[in-house]
Amino acid sequence: MMIESLRGELIEKAPDHAVVECHGVGYLVHISANTFGDLPERGPCRLFIHYTVSVDVRSGSSEHRLSGFVNAEERHLFRQLIEVQGVSATIGMLILGAMRADQLRMAIMNGDEGALKRIKGIGPKLAQRILAEMSGRLANEPIQRLVASGGMGNTLKVEALSALVTLGLDRVKAERTLQGILNDRKADPPELEELIRLTLKNL
Repeated sequence: MMIESLRGELIEKAPDHAVVECHGVGYLVHISANTFGDLPERGPCRLFIHYTVSVDVRSGSSEHRLSGFVNAEERHLFRQLIEVQGVSATIGMLILGAMRADQLRMAIMNGDEGALKRIKGIGPKLAQRILAEMSGRLANEPIQRLVASGGMGNTLKVEALSALVTLGLDRVKAERTLQGILNDRKADPPELEELIRLTLKNL
């Protein structure tokens, strides 16, 4: 059974779960604290779903779990997180409850270990592993337009930084140069291609 999304009536929500009724069937969906805040108290809603089945090797019993997200980008980052050794579904939800999807993506691309360590349950080793394993994956995929907090300046910076890291440039130097150019061009921000070109020229 594969469930891509659920669209129905939100009949119950709590900080860690929601119940969505679709055609008379109520689905219990695990959610993050941010998703909890984004959902209405009740009424129509849609959640993007990550569906997993875990089997207890001793008893043979299985547990079916639905994890829900307000947008596909949040679900995508959750799926990337749980591929990292030591990041369970519960920890993945904690991370996405503490940081918005665009904030998490930026922290990873910037190598911001401190942002991850501030999350309860994330120690230095796990934070380093998340950065090491996810930065390469995210740098090699098309970055979606970031929404929520951050604004256009940060979106442009993240996209440019991703391209530069993919080219093999040092992340710290590239980010420092990028930020300098963006500061100089606040009144007239360059397009993405021009920003990358200017950064390469000034490195």
